[in-house]
Amino acid sequence: MPPRGLPRFWPFTIKAYALGFILLMSLVLGALGWGMQYRLDTIRADAQKRNQQAARAELAVATTRLIGETRQKGQSIAAQDETRQQPANPAYYGYWRDNRALGDGLLPAHVKAVEIYNRHGKALAEHPIGDMPHAIPAQDSAGFLIRQGGRDYLYIFSPILGIEANPNSVLGTLAIKLDFMRALKEEQRFNHVSADSLRIHLDGQESLPLNQISSRLTFTLASNPESVALADTISQFQRQGIIVLIGLFLVFYLMLASLLAAPLRRLSLHIDALREGQGGLLAGSFTRSLPVAELEKVRHSLNDYQNKLEQMHHSLNEKNDELWMLVHHDPLTGIYNRRRFEEDWEHVLSVSSGHRLEVTLLLFDCDHFKAINDTYGHQTGDQVIQAITHSLQSTLRRGDRLYRLGGDEFATLFLDIDPNLALQTAERCIEAVSQHDFSCLGIREPVRISAGLAHASATDTETLATLPKQADIAMYHAKRPGKQKIAVYDDSMANDASVLFSTGVTNAVFEAITTGELIEIHYQPVVNLANGEVDYYEALVRIREGHELIMPSSIFPIIEARRLEAEFDLAIIGRIEKDLEQGIIPSRTGISLNVSGPGVINPKIIGKLLELGRFLDHYRLIIEVTETALITQLHQASANLNKLRQDGFKIALDDFGSGYSSLGYLANMPVDIIKFDISMVRHLDAGDRQGIIVENLAAMIIKAGYHLVAEGIETEKTLQKIVEIGFSRGQGHLFGRPGKTCRDGAKFSLFSKPVKG
Repeated sequence: MPPRGLPRFWPFTIKAYALGFILLMSLVLGALGWGMQYRLDTIRADAQKRNQQAARAELAVATTRLIGETRQKGQSIAAQDETRQQPANPAYYGYWRDNRALGDGLLPAHVKAVEIYNRHGKALAEHPIGDMPHAIPAQDSAGFLIRQGGRDYLYIFSPILGIEANPNSVLGTLAIKLDFMRALKEEQRFNHVSADSLRIHLDGQESLPLNQISSRLTFTLASNPESVALADTISQFQRQGIIVLIGLFLVFYLMLASLLAAPLRRLSLHIDALREGQGGLLAGSFTRSLPVAELEKVRHSLNDYQNKLEQMHHSLNEKNDELWMLVHHDPLTGIYNRRRFEEDWEHVLSVSSGHRLEVTLLLFDCDHFKAINDTYGHQTGDQVIQAITHSLQSTLRRGDRLYRLGGDEFATLFLDIDPNLALQTAERCIEAVSQHDFSCLGIREPVRISAGLAHASATDTETLATLPKQADIAMYHAKRPGKQKIAVYDDSMANDASVLFSTGVTNAVFEAITTGELIEIHYQPVVNLANGEVDYYEALVRIREGHELIMPSSIFPIIEARRLEAEFDLAIIGRIEKDLEQGIIPSRTGISLNVSGPGVINPKIIGKLLELGRFLDHYRLIIEVTETALITQLHQASANLNKLRQDGFKIALDDFGSGYSSLGYLANMPVDIIKFDISMVRHLDAGDRQGIIVENLAAMIIKAGYHLVAEGIETEKTLQKIVEIGFSRGQGHLFGRPGKTCRDGAKFSLFSKPVKG
């Protein structure tokens, strides 16, 4: 019961109070806004209409006056005897035009050119000045307006009459070219039009008749006293509106203070007492109803909250168990995640302290997964990860834990088993993935995984702690082109690892990509075996770090590991472009440059290559696609290479016989030249069955119409062999090592030392 003497308040919702206040404010502001808007619209409409009409009329008069004055001046000059003499005897026409017509100030200042045309409408001058037409357009014989060089010029034509004023005595036509917009702005006075805003709308090379000029002109109105009065009126209404809003905000503040702030303060004090364990139920501290219904509901809700708090604690314990499961499992595949791997690895390290433990760490990584993911989409990429997970789980032993470390990288731990057994397990996993049918996902390329193993038998945690890095190094070693898909870490990989993880080399590679300054291109001649002349030079990349050169064997592991192939391609193309501009490559030869698999399908790289097409008049340009590079979008790659061929480039398939699918690339991509890998050429020297296969393969490719290039020619015996087979070009140390300069006019006599031609 409320205390005696106090009135009883029925609670209302905050919405009710807010709606009442909003309604009151809307009525006041609506009345003010309606009055202001009505007055502004009336003033603005009347003033705009009057000013627009006056401005349009003023502009029409000014245009007509300017055309009339120009025409009158032209007729005055056309009536002069000296002008009449020009069509009959144009021998001194150039002098009259440049010195008399234009030089004596007879014409207005904005006249840019004058020409005389004979009675057939042809210009007397062989080369009219100022872009004047060679002939008068029949449809615009009175005159016209046209845009030339970004400016608008008015052409006025005046007939040159003989002594007798009749149609048969027309001797020719005088044409005057006037800078129309400048003359209109500077020679005419306007009261209603802002001269600086004058523009005319012309479509391209449109020729505008004289009677349509004023209708095409656009402008803005000049400021006038009516606008000032309108602005003062707006300011006055704004001040009034601000005063009204201040009053309304004051009322709103007082309402919030009395209806919400005071009750909420009391609720806050009660909650503080509950936090300190001194408060009871709100029903005991609040003896009367609150004026806001929502606050009254809060009072009852807090009581209910205290009663249900214990139930919430019980529910939280159950959720914690479920959360632990989510934290330690990969949501896509359901296997253990990186967090669980790290916890298990820490447990292995703790157990090994003081006890000898055999540990083998096996890492798996999907080859070229980024290319597959980008080509077929993230949904297909997720399905590939799930399929790889299923293949690995079905191959591992029961009880072996499989972890997904992130992306396309997996790991598993073997404790106290023979290293050979771990290697056999890894081989079975790789085979299982290779046998999986990924074509059901729409993937046309083979999906393969690489594996790196590291084994340790130790009692100290420091030795075991190096296993993850060793397995990582072995995995990167296995992923290199031409390597087996599985690698077991040994000390010989330490040098490669020092390159791959070297801060200095990595920084040099990144700086070379970013600035292009550290890149050096060394050129090796490719010789025409028919005449001994250098046909073109292959561009081989190096990176200069101080006084030392970083070779490709140290560069490309970093490029491939960081997936920077496309960026590196752009930097190399930029360096080669500078060498071509500086004439480092002898003319009448050419240059070949390698493009990576990702680069062949990159629009930016294709565009950069097309820009090199400007050198095709003096050089042969060959694009070498490395056969060891996996190209996923063969259709797009073929389209891009065809575009380059149409522009004059030649396409070569490099390192043939050392990569993924040599004959598959020949069947699906436009290729002009086949470069046999050095390993294939060495088989020819061996004379074994592999040599016979290579020889027959070369004959088949030559018969198919391709040009063959043999790499790695170091002896005259090898040279004689490839000439007998039918290779058209050769490359190797026998002809010259790569260098920063190219020998102009170098010529080689086959089966002898190189001589100057």
